[in-house]
Amino acid sequence: MMDFVRALFGMKEEGRRAVAGAAADFAMEEIVYIKESNRRLSMLQELSSRYKATPQASKMKAVYDKTRNIHTYLVARKKVHDLEVFHLKNTDHFINTFTAILDVHQKHDQLTQAASASTGKVESMVQNSRAERLKRLEKTANLPDQVKPITNPVQFYHAGEAKAAVPRLYLPDISINTVEKVTYYTDGKAEELVPRQVGFTSSKDQKEAFQNHLAVRLGLKDVSYVGNALVTIPNNNGITPTGIVPVIHWEGFLYALNLNDYRLFPVRIFRNGGK
Repeated sequence: MMDFVRALFGMKEEGRRAVAGAAADFAMEEIVYIKESNRRLSMLQELSSRYKATPQASKMKAVYDKTRNIHTYLVARKKVHDLEVFHLKNTDHFINTFTAILDVHQKHDQLTQAASASTGKVESMVQNSRAERLKRLEKTANLPDQVKPITNPVQFYHAGEAKAAVPRLYLPDISINTVEKVTYYTDGKAEELVPRQVGFTSSKDQKEAFQNHLAVRLGLKDVSYVGNALVTIPNNNGITPTGIVPVIHWEGFLYALNLNDYRLFPVRIFRNGGK
């Protein structure tokens, strides 16, 4: 009997074809089947623990208890081969299926939590931007005029493009300038203002940095930078300067952005052959 117990729990050397005992004799193959059955029972017990606190918890425990009873019954009657067949037809498929289901649900929960955390971060940034807007306006008074003045209006037009005077926003037809860059300011580590530039030919990272700046400053999501344009645009101080300003796309529409006061003005791009 001791030899049988040692072999059953992996304590006996392999290589002998049978284990002799006073009460029962099991071939080595049958001992392997019993070990595998115990392993499956452990896996079912672990799976039942993973399903704890779920609507399926009681069903999982019932499956484990039933399988354990079948194991005890068949081993007691030396029907070890039937036990192995039972596991192959039922237990293995059950374990694989319900492990996969639980893994998928847990992965979905992790992705949902990650998405919620990301959304919460954006919302927090938007709320902070509103709280800091008055503080930023105080700094604006010390900034240089950020509507870049022009030196030679002719250089911004190409053959076949609009030849009309610089448009005012009540006639918001614009042409994207592919050369000039605009300067905007972000907060540095010590709350100092750090100048940055962006233009039509800027790198993807530079454009994304500007878009992130707008998301925080204006509280707008899904803003994309289009380029810069030459316009005559109102300031909040009553002056209407002419210069280069950025153009953004947001929710299906184009806007010219006055970097002096961060007001948006709807525009459209001029195209040959009509409006």
